[in-house]
Amino acid sequence: MSQLNDVSMEKVRSLLKVMFTSWKITLVLLIHYMILLAAATFVEKSQGTAMAREVIYNNPLFYLLQLLLVLNFCAIAWQGRLWKQRKYGVLLLHISFIVILLGALVTNIFGFEGIVHIREGETASHMRTTEDDARPLPFSIRLDDFKLVRYPGSHSPSSFESFLTIRTDEGERNEHIYMNKVIYEQGYRLYQSSYDSDEQGTVLTVNNDRIGTAITYAGYLFLLAGMLLTLADRKSRFRQLAKQLKHTAPILLLAFIPAVSFAQKADTELLLKSTIPVEQAEQWGRLQVQCPTGRIEPLNTYTDKLLRKIYRSNSFEGLTSEQVIIGFLMNPAYWGNVPFIRQTNKELQQAYSLPEGKYLRFLDVFDEGGRYLIADAVDKAYSRPAAERSRMEKDLLKLDEKVNILYSLQQGKMLALFPLPGDTGGKWYSPGDDLSVFSGRDSLFVSKIMPWYLGEAVDALRTGDWGSAQEVLSMMNVYQQKQSATPLLTKKQVAWELFYNKAQLFFWSAMGYMAVGLLLLIFVVWRLLKPKRWFRFVIIPLVMLVVLIFLLHTSGIAIRWYISGRAPWANAYESMIYVAWATALAGLLFIKRSSMTLALAAFFAGIVLFVANLNFMDPEITPLVPVLKSYWLMIHVAVITASYGFFGISFLLGLLTLAFMGTSNPSKVVLLQPHIRELRIINEMSLHIGLYLLTAGIFLGAVWANESWGRYWGWDPKETWALITMVVYAFILHARFLPALRSDYAFSVMSVLGLASVLMTYFGVNYYLSGLHSYGGGDTPPGLAAIFITYACAFALIVYAGYKQHREQV
Repeated sequence: MSQLNDVSMEKVRSLLKVMFTSWKITLVLLIHYMILLAAATFVEKSQGTAMAREVIYNNPLFYLLQLLLVLNFCAIAWQGRLWKQRKYGVLLLHISFIVILLGALVTNIFGFEGIVHIREGETASHMRTTEDDARPLPFSIRLDDFKLVRYPGSHSPSSFESFLTIRTDEGERNEHIYMNKVIYEQGYRLYQSSYDSDEQGTVLTVNNDRIGTAITYAGYLFLLAGMLLTLADRKSRFRQLAKQLKHTAPILLLAFIPAVSFAQKADTELLLKSTIPVEQAEQWGRLQVQCPTGRIEPLNTYTDKLLRKIYRSNSFEGLTSEQVIIGFLMNPAYWGNVPFIRQTNKELQQAYSLPEGKYLRFLDVFDEGGRYLIADAVDKAYSRPAAERSRMEKDLLKLDEKVNILYSLQQGKMLALFPLPGDTGGKWYSPGDDLSVFSGRDSLFVSKIMPWYLGEAVDALRTGDWGSAQEVLSMMNVYQQKQSATPLLTKKQVAWELFYNKAQLFFWSAMGYMAVGLLLLIFVVWRLLKPKRWFRFVIIPLVMLVVLIFLLHTSGIAIRWYISGRAPWANAYESMIYVAWATALAGLLFIKRSSMTLALAAFFAGIVLFVANLNFMDPEITPLVPVLKSYWLMIHVAVITASYGFFGISFLLGLLTLAFMGTSNPSKVVLLQPHIRELRIINEMSLHIGLYLLTAGIFLGAVWANESWGRYWGWDPKETWALITMVVYAFILHARFLPALRSDYAFSVMSVLGLASVLMTYFGVNYYLSGLHSYGGGDTPPGLAAIFITYACAFALIVYAGYKQHREQV
């Protein structure tokens, strides 16, 4: 009997082990979770919110499903010994969801909310809960005045505000409440929610949930920390994928570059014949471009920055940075053989048979077959911790970065010259970007103008007539001035910035501080050792020189302040400039008492400025983030929308992979196989980034909702479908733990299918469902249905071809 019981217990343990430590069970639970969430949104649409909450959201079985997911993760984490493997990021990331669910449970049990409706002059001391019950408040609220502010020339409200008197046992106080302005009182939070149509009354949302909110916010912090730790862990899946992609861009490029051999030494005459003249370069320098940080700046500023990175100087063989960059676009075959990539590590030269000397040609890092010579070494270097990399490996990675900059330039993805008309967000586009956002004449202009200019420039090199090229360049300038929805730099600002770039005020200030400060220090010490009268006639001029250099330094800061439109101490480079200035100023304060102090201060200020001007410091002028009415909302929208871009990339990569797999030519299949693998890696990395952004965006939105509406989660259809999308992509990334879903084919199919959830979240909820985030309900545009139909048909055709090829390979 005892043995029978032992056998029974063993069977129970085995069953429990299968149920709670199986990835298959986990993924099945996730599928059921997605189905229930999706069903709830349609129940809410047809039967109302109360029915959706009763049938699904507040159903004990729904709570049980979430509990099973929690237990399943805990069991898998225990079995996998994640803490012993030091996978703290993964562990903390998943624990955060447990904490968030716990906070939600506490909120559901102990938290409560309701509304308070007050007319002007009236007082309320009760709130009406969601169950339509009256609940007393430990304070009273009197509405003294209500104001509705409308947009100028419009009947639409811009904001609505209530002026209240809060009365407690300790007295009373006046409060001003409006959207995104919360009032706290004895554990309650009051939010401006709505108002009466006659504008004589207000509706306030009242919320009480101290413990649940605290637990949930702790979960959000764990979530952020877990994501950051996961990205920082060199053993993580994402970092392992990233190591395999350092050489892919140059490999794709080599198919389009002819192998032409030139002399190692650049010929100045040939250089001049392969780029624009100085006068044309100056016109380019005044044209405005949007740098990756979003700042609008003269092209001269941008090209100087690129050439400094590649060549370590703002000019090359007498050519300006504009001439070099535009020349590289005009004649890639020639410039690919010009030695201007700085590389001075002799060990690197010997190890990879690179030419001797300080500079390499672009094609020197490729063999005759187009293979990137340092690809494997770059992968190996990135696999090592930064602190453990040798000098050779660090120089190798710098070389790899320069090669990839040149590749991006040739693809036209680093020259954001074209503003999108009407885009108040101010995004500009490069010639090589996806230009489908443009329409009509703007689309035609943006897609054709750059090739047009390059063609005219090539003709002008032959004929010597730059009139037509200048006209095309002028068209670009007119387009920018006319179509930019955000303010451009004025002519005066451009002129000052060009002067600032050419004058190099901080560089010469650094040289001056160091030279004069050192001389002053020598003579001051010499005077201490051997006093002479004539020392005074040397020291005084040196002191005056320090003052002049300080004024030069100050003028540099003033000019940078003017051209940036803000105080110039917002980043590391500017901070060092400011620290150097403050150091010199401190020395000048002691100018009468201690020449040695001034000498030391000047010399140190020069050192700080010199370090600031080294190549690893970024002197770029960056714009400040504007102060917004709803800070949390803007972050939430920006982050969550960015995730859609990565999911869109994943969708396209999946389609391309399936198209490759669907080819019927066996020889092409073999040729495409390495590219299929690369696409899989890029696709998976894109999904990682997209999922992290989506997850962060969802919970940033929850913080915003809690600070604006008094609740961080309300099962609104938009929120629910965002959660479904998060679960969908979590499922895709975890499906590799099942052998049946581990193949490139299965992953590609899932990445294509996954976008359907994004489309539903972004479009479907707005038109087909109801809720706080929906708009246009009942007035669905005809084109929206076509999007889904086209998506389904295209996917079915591609999947069929891919599945056919997959079966043939099996």
